[in-house]
Amino acid sequence: MGQITELTRVVPADPGKPVRPEAAASQQASRELAEHPTTWSHEQAEQVVRRYTELAPDWDGDRGGYRSVPLADALQRGGPWPTGVCLEVGCGTGLLSALIQDVWPNVVSLDLTWAMLSRSPAPWRVLGDASQLPAGDASAQAVVLADVPLFADEVVRTLTPDGVVVWSNALGEDAPHHVPIDTVLAALEKASGSAWSAVLSHAGWGLWAVLRRGEAA
Repeated sequence: MGQITELTRVVPADPGKPVRPEAAASQQASRELAEHPTTWSHEQAEQVVRRYTELAPDWDGDRGGYRSVPLADALQRGGPWPTGVCLEVGCGTGLLSALIQDVWPNVVSLDLTWAMLSRSPAPWRVLGDASQLPAGDASAQAVVLADVPLFADEVVRTLTPDGVVVWSNALGEDAPHHVPIDTVLAALEKASGSAWSAVLSHAGWGLWAVLRRGEAA
């Protein structure tokens, strides 16, 4: 497996970290998808849409204060960055889109739930499923995955050979979609047949990693 380098934390964690009762079950499901993406089903997609349709009206108020912290740190310290198109997977209401646009002006923001996506101010919004990304082969120089499941085959397919993957969990190891970085790395290596490396750190209540492809495995 490729090298994982951890950077020193520079953004402290404030008290009062939220506890999500659904986190354990969601983490198990997310790890299953990372390791076995073909288990994703139409029924699961419908469940996600129903859940996030209910959450959409209160999403920004409940999560707007902390979700940007680890991603902002990643974008400040995880470079250098390739120029080009960025695919923001699971953009939700667009809480993170402006941060991403500061690095990649050309961002395509994707979400599965219209009730979330319709609230986003992002200029290029696409309704779609991360398991079948509506993007061409090698069409993106960056893929941002902030608190969303990993479908490594699709990420690898859409990413240019010198592209980067930015992974962020706003509540760190307690985030509902947290998957250990070595699992993320292994999934990308399996999908690509290449070695990958990762730089990671913690920030606020969350953690982030930037992953890059290396030489052929």
